[in-house]
This record gives sequence, C-alpha cells and structure tokens, in this order.
Amino acid sequence: MNKYKEIIKEIKKNNKILILTHIRADGDCVGSSIGLREIIKSTFKDKEVKALYENVHYLSYLGKSDKVTDEDFNDSLIISVDNASLKRCVDERGKNLKRVIKIDHHPNIEPFGYINVVEEEKCACAEMIIDFYKSLKGAKISKLGVEALYTGLVTDSGRFKFPGVTGDTLRKVGMLYDLGLDANKILNTLDETTLKEIRFKGYVLENLEMTENGVVFIKIKGEDRERFEIEFDDASNMVNSLGNIKGSPIWVLFNEYNSDEIRCRVRSIDIPINDTAVKFGGGGHANASGIVVKSWEVVDNILKDLDEKLKNFKND
Repeated sequence: MNKYKEIIKEIKKNNKILILTHIRADGDCVGSSIGLREIIKSTFKDKEVKALYENVHYLSYLGKSDKVTDEDFNDSLIISVDNASLKRCVDERGKNLKRVIKIDHHPNIEPFGYINVVEEEKCACAEMIIDFYKSLKGAKISKLGVEALYTGLVTDSGRFKFPGVTGDTLRKVGMLYDLGLDANKILNTLDETTLKEIRFKGYVLENLEMTENGVVFIKIKGEDRERFEIEFDDASNMVNSLGNIKGSPIWVLFNEYNSDEIRCRVRSIDIPINDTAVKFGGGGHANASGIVVKSWEVVDNILKDLDEKLKNFKND
C-alpha cells in the first residue's frame, strides 16, 4: 500500500501548503522541507507552497526560508518534516497546532499528526521525501529540490557511514544523479572551511578531554568562540572531529549558547546513547542525539551517565 496516499489526497485538496521543521536546523530538516516544497510546487503549479526553517549559513546555497504569516498558519495544510515533537517546532505558532501531517524518521515518541508516516529505520527524512516523490504519479522536481534532498541524505547519514544506510538509500542517490544532481558541487561547498575554523579545530583537538572509561568530550564556552571569531553552528559542527578515537566510541561536544543554555551533541559507534539524551530532556537517534541543559553541573552528570554506559559496554 502506498503509505503516502492519504498525504497526496490532502495536498490535492488544499491550495496552500506550509511545511514546518524543527528548531536548531540541520541539513536534513532544511533539505527535506525544501525538497518537499519543490516537489509539490513543480508537480502542482497552481498551489502556493512555503517551507519554514532556520537559516543556517553553511546551507545558504539552498536559499533562505520562506516568509510566513499568521494567515499561512490559519489557511494552509500543515506538513511537519524531520521533527519528533511539536515542542521543537521551528515557530511558536506551530507548537499548538491541532491538525498536522507528520513525516519523520526519529523515534515516534509523540505521534502528533492526524496522518503519521514515521520510519525510524530510514537514515534521513530526505530519504522519505524521495519515497514520496516516487509514489506521486507524474511527480516533478526542480534542480534545487534535487540538491536539497541530496544535502539531507549526505549530512544525516554522515556521508553514508551511519546506521540506516542501505542499498535502497544508495539507489535513491543514483536516482538523484539521474535527475541532474551535481554531488561534487554540494560536497565541496559543505567541506569548505576558513582559516579561523581551521585554527579553532586545532584548539578543539588540543583541549579535548576524556572520562575515566574513554568518553571523549570538549566544553566550548562563549569566550572561546569569541576569541576565534567562530559562529555557534560552526563550533557545534566540530563534534565530528572528536570521533574515531580508538577505545572511545562515545564522544560529546558541549557548546554554551548563552548563560543558561548549553547545547550538547552526543555521538557514538555501536552503543545507543539516545536513552541518555531522553533522560536529560533531549532525544534523537541511537547513535546521534542532542540535549539542551541549563548548567555545567548537568553537563557533568551527563558525562557520568555516558561514562558508566561505556564502562558497562566494555565489560560485557
């Protein structure tokens, strides 16, 4: 059965569609929302479609978010992509919606949609949007939509290294190539760095720490970013620099957003860490989760929890 059949019916019935994402945007939520917007706009020329997401400078090649009004929220079919909870909606106006369609690949802790398509096994929500494209008779997509969907796939899969990547995932990448994808252009853009970022990466590597049982971590404070003139998102993206250290399959980057908000990116290989994220008010995937806390004391408790988890893993 076509799992997107009901969504397609709803799209055909509505002239205005609004696509929402989650806060603290990443490549998948931005790519999925733009990809879905471009599919609907290209296939149904008479429909007004908007995608609302946080503008992230390293994804600026995909363009800025659409401007959305109260009227758009009141009059549009609302589709939420790549978001497990309405509490994490990109816009306050979306947090109390009563009628939303949900397309997501995170654990379904809050099945808020009146139509829910949730596939936790998929490596990215963008992979689901490609399934939607394939299920839509006469579907069309713009070059921007192709680039956006590839961006979602390549970023959320860790360049196709994370769990969830299958042969079907790569066949979808092949389909994007057939639709005109220039992957090298996107990869070169994503890989582009600055001298300031290189120097900050050196600081991160020089100052990383390790718990007793091998959890690697770095604590980044506001003054650290100011000293290197580094954007918050660029500092957070340094989390991948902490991985692949022998004997340390769990690593964490703590990034101070302001005086009472510290954002934590938790990553692992083979060891599920999303239960720890949920315990401290966050969530995410088994090997890639996020948490927002209010104090460095809570950060230390997170490290204790992860250190105990790693100890038990090594002793099994």
